[in-house]
Amino acid sequence: MALNSTIFSVHVDTRSVLAHNNTTKLDEIELLATEYNFAVVCLTETSLGNSIDNVTVQLNGYADPFRLDRNRHGGGILAYVKNDIFYVRRFDFKSNEVEILWLELKTTNFRCLYIAVCYLPPNSNSFLKQKFTDSLSTVLESLLVDPDCCVLIIGDFNDHSVFKPIQRFSYDS
Repeated sequence: MALNSTIFSVHVDTRSVLAHNNTTKLDEIELLATEYNFAVVCLTETSLGNSIDNVTVQLNGYADPFRLDRNRHGGGILAYVKNDIFYVRRFDFKSNEVEILWLELKTTNFRCLYIAVCYLPPNSNSFLKQKFTDSLSTVLESLLVDPDCCVLIIGDFNDHSVFKPIQRFSYDS
């Protein structure tokens, strides 16, 4: 199924998705996702490692999560797409140096919708900021030649100066 004209997505900076009092933050996120019927749920600072399996972080009504784990001490991305939406994870856009997870969704308004779920750690040095900006710019340059494509960049950037070099991709309709 393709998304209709209204796309609902949410981003939550979880600061450890499994840490909380008697419930996990994921339980609260699942309640919100169900109540608002978000098509896409994006989480950053998940603090997951490879010892946590997908079953532990699964949301009801959503496909298996897309993960970009760093370690149990910070960073990390989780993204969920509703079961009835056609999607593809774009590994061809992946950079091993930065935390950006790319998804492609089919919609009725656009031939394709790309979602970049991003996490840039606080106090990142200028080298990492440049790698982050370069990675986004490279993919945007290849995608935005198609007027039927739309790109949503969502996440926790901790430093908005990384957007200055990519402002040339801004589009107002």
